Amino acid sequence: MSLPLPEPAINLSTELPDIPRTIGGIADALDGRWHGRFRDEVRDADSPDALGLLLNDWWRQAVVDTAGNDPEARAALEDAADLHLIELARAEAVAVPNHP
Repeated sequence: MSLPLPEPAINLSTELPDIPRTIGGIADALDGRWHGRFRDEVRDADSPDALGLLLNDWWRQAVVDTAGNDPEARAALEDAADLHLIELARAEAVAVPNHP
């Protein structure tokens, strides 16, 4: 007797909205309540690497904001955005290997 397999915790079929990971693209997609904080954090980024990480964080928020007030859609988009960013980080790690 076999037990049924559990459903995956993350919906891998959730499509991400087309939001460029740029200052303008993110600003356009963010819910208005975030604009001031986003602008301040972008202004205060002290290096290209810090700005890149910041844009990834805010891109994720912009993706989630496209779901409006639907908690299930927000959770699905949050998971999908996280997976997308993990894959980007993996690809960048392979493209730019660490040299001691």
